[in-house]
Amino acid sequence: MTVVTIPIHTRHHRQQLSLSDRVEATTNQDGRDPKLEKPNPPFKDFYSLFGGSLPDASSILISGDPGSGKTTLAQQILNDELCRLKPCIIITYDTFPSNIIERMNEFGWDPKKYQSMNKLDFVDCYSATAGITEGVVPQPFDLTSVSIYLTAMMERLGNREITIVLDSLIPIFSETESKHAISFIQSIAAKVKKAGGKLILTLSTGSVHPELFHKVESLVDGVVELRMVEEGQMLRRYLLVRKMDRRHITPRLVQFDIIGGRGIQLKLSRIGFLWKRPGLSHSATKN
Repeated sequence: MTVVTIPIHTRHHRQQLSLSDRVEATTNQDGRDPKLEKPNPPFKDFYSLFGGSLPDASSILISGDPGSGKTTLAQQILNDELCRLKPCIIITYDTFPSNIIERMNEFGWDPKKYQSMNKLDFVDCYSATAGITEGVVPQPFDLTSVSIYLTAMMERLGNREITIVLDSLIPIFSETESKHAISFIQSIAAKVKKAGGKLILTLSTGSVHPELFHKVESLVDGVVELRMVEEGQMLRRYLLVRKMDRRHITPRLVQFDIIGGRGIQLKLSRIGFLWKRPGLSHSATKN
């Protein structure tokens, strides 16, 4: 960040910044506005598990038990990209866009701000099921139409370094043939990678046939698995980075909490012994 020395106003010495100085004082060297970048140090621990950042031109699967935090993690990654002023698209099959905005607001994120800046948009594949026809994808399970709709939106947002979140894959696999769903994922991933962006997918453990689940895992560049583990009378959440292309990963289970107003917070102080705890082996997934 460019360091700007702002003159101190005294009784005998008063100066004003020029217009160019004012612009320089409020932007980084790469043109980003620091007031729009809200660092969240606890979540940066997540990136430290695989070298500090998600790889560009990549596809990431967030898998895990229902209620384990898949949507929260996907939205938190998306919010980080928005804070870097990267264009983002949310493809929603599970809820209305207004519900997503409301939920993100609960964690202190402000998606409407980025909508007004033309940095965030929605591919609404849910509202049509409720009879809404305006501003939505009319045939959400015609995957060719969805792909065309998405391509047009990517072009409107500049088609460069775009992050796309598809939450979730379950309706697509439930309502379309598996081979068409796989082809759709491959097509979106190719478009995103060509634009130097990131594709974030979510899929619940046990929601599709194991063979199909492993097929999706094999298609993506990174897999982050979330687990709900019963400990005594408590259900605790754990995160495991199973693979990440072009990154050295820390293959250990890390406990985390979801905190209102902040989102996901990892408990890295316990990372040294989590891997060896009974019931937390790589295959221990509670459905």
